[in-house]
Amino acid sequence: MASKSRAARNELRWEDFRPEWANERIERISEELEQWTDEIQARSSKFRKESQKRIEKSIDQLQTELRKLPGVKRAEKLRNDIEKRVEKGRRESVDRVYESLRLARLDEVKKLERKIAKLNRKLRDIEKQLAA
Repeated sequence: MASKSRAARNELRWEDFRPEWANERIERISEELEQWTDEIQARSSKFRKESQKRIEKSIDQLQTELRKLPGVKRAEKLRNDIEKRVEKGRRESVDRVYESLRLARLDEVKKLERKIAKLNRKLRDIEKQLAA
């Protein structure tokens, strides 16, 4: 270990012999490099944002133009028709399940609850009249 520490002490470093003016210039160069790096990063970020905006604008324009094509219009109409048919079929299937299980749907139950509440009010009114 003693030989390693002696070797480290005997090892010459350029920084020990470099003149002060060289240190100042190296610091200035380092500062300039940092500024350039910051500027490059800022420009890169700005370029990325602008590119993204241009791309999004081009995509919007392309989508608008595509929607005008007869084939795309027809495809959208077909899709809407299929969605309506699927929804109607789903509702009908659910209705068949409720009917086969002899269950009331939620909207039917709510209607019945409203009717029962109305009848209960009328019954209370009649009971009050009879009690008086």
